[in-house]
Amino acid sequence: MKVKNKIEYLATATAPLEKVVDPTFPLWFRLVRFAFRFLGPLFPKRAGRIAFQLFTTPRTRARHKISDRVMEKARIFDILYGGHILKAYEWGEGDRVILLVHGWESRGTALRSFVPSLVKRGFRVVAFDGPAHGNSGGKQTTLPHFGGAICALINHLGGVDGIIAHSFGGASTAFALANLDTEIALRKLVLVGVPSRMTKVTEHYLQLFKMPSSVAKEYRKILNEVLNMPIENADLENAFPKMRVGETLIVHDEEDTVVPFASSQDIYNHWENATLLVSKGLGHYKLMKHPALVKRVTEFIDSY
Repeated sequence: MKVKNKIEYLATATAPLEKVVDPTFPLWFRLVRFAFRFLGPLFPKRAGRIAFQLFTTPRTRARHKISDRVMEKARIFDILYGGHILKAYEWGEGDRVILLVHGWESRGTALRSFVPSLVKRGFRVVAFDGPAHGNSGGKQTTLPHFGGAICALINHLGGVDGIIAHSFGGASTAFALANLDTEIALRKLVLVGVPSRMTKVTEHYLQLFKMPSSVAKEYRKILNEVLNMPIENADLENAFPKMRVGETLIVHDEEDTVVPFASSQDIYNHWENATLLVSKGLGHYKLMKHPALVKRVTEFIDSY
């Protein structure tokens, strides 16, 4: 059933804003940028491949310094994908399955704040460490590669009722549902702090490293080959007509310093059956763990 798009505002207590990242770039970054600037024009194809490898390699793997009851109750299982073992976690025994999809340089259990309330309502909740993330195998991953892992897990589970995805995980989910397996159908989709335009992500990366035009050209060529489509076709505004999704809840904080709030506004303006949920002062990461958001997402997932 189609529902009219609407905007909601999340009622939260005043919270301290996220700290702004120090704009001073580390030495390794400045050295790499120097190399691209002066050596890139001499070896553009090689430099383009290195740039792509750098972009698709997570710099860190998220680790938990301490445990908690939710993590300790997880049932752990493995699936094979792309020649690597992916680590997955599940809670609850319900027939309705909700998949949690984490963002870049994060891990599946980072979204565990949603687990208790969903399990209480009878859902089975599954999370996983994406390729090259957490305790899963691999050293590099891309939008279609990460999206393929999402499809592989959904098929392994025999389908899911809904997905809650954060940041890069949301972009990968949309790419997977729109371009990799259009037979997958969801009743509910929640996107939290998700970038809307892969073109902007690409151009920001190229500008950050001040890539010479010849290197940027080779980089875009490699990216289009990996995506098997022009990069602009991977923008989320193009995803909705190809997806089989009942309703979508798009969540974003107005003061997100990682993914601009305009990204979710863009998705909302191009998708049907969508609700935009807006918060202020929680940023990109605190938002996922805020009790008011967990409550609203749970209600959304459990509603018909």
